[in-house]
Amino acid sequence: MGSLFEMLYDILFQPAIGMKNIAQRKNVGQAIVVFLLSILIPIWALYFGLKATGMSTMINVMIVLKIFGSLVMWIMGAAIWHLIAEFFGGHGTAVGLFTALGFAHAPRIFIVPLWALIAVMPASSKTMLMTISVLAVMLWSLSLDVVAIKEVHQLSASKAVLVMITPLLVVGILCIIGFTFIGSSLTHMPMWL
Repeated sequence: MGSLFEMLYDILFQPAIGMKNIAQRKNVGQAIVVFLLSILIPIWALYFGLKATGMSTMINVMIVLKIFGSLVMWIMGAAIWHLIAEFFGGHGTAVGLFTALGFAHAPRIFIVPLWALIAVMPASSKTMLMTISVLAVMLWSLSLDVVAIKEVHQLSASKAVLVMITPLLVVGILCIIGFTFIGSSLTHMPMWL
């Protein structure tokens, strides 16, 4: 279990075993390769699709923003989820989680073949099939994120899901508090303002 293709096979077809092995090996270089391929292949297809339709004015800016935005989210996600997993009793390493989350992006590579297949479908069903394919790939990637957190930090599946949604819950609670504060401040303002 050392080659990139063997690791990808394990991630796609036996994710628990694959994530555990990846977390132990901590091969960041291979994770970066998988991550970049999962970002660049769909962007490349999007580039040629937009160029063919004549909407190529902002393509380069979009590509740069997508690459750097995805990289920042990968690093921040690994750091935040690692910290939260430790609060929930996890025993993994940040590098192990970072590496595993890099491999969890692998299903995004399948967006291009799915879109190529959908392109030859009847026009009436293209939008629905495109939406279903994107949702399926996103859910597959999210499930691999859960497996990565679970296997790297040796948590139960429910705790791994809780680790994933905790940042969203915190942001939601902060938004509710903020809106409540703004709402109560507005009710105490004089009417002539």
